[in-house]
Amino acid sequence: MHIEPVIFVIVLIFAVVGYFVWDRRYRGDDKGTFKPTGEVFKDPTSGKMTRVYEDPATGRRQYRDEP
Repeated sequence: MHIEPVIFVIVLIFAVVGYFVWDRRYRGDDKGTFKPTGEVFKDPTSGKMTRVYEDPATGRRQYRDEP
């Protein structure tokens, strides 16, 4: 049995799962009463304008693309 394909599959699984976990933490979910802040910036990864939203009760922040 060759070990290289097994290592490749394991790395691929971690990369895919890691991407979706990071994206969910960065974008957040819609639970809570998020209000827009005055912070707007150009996301260096996507190149899209992004606004910061904050839940005043918890202080949690979300980053959403501007329409």
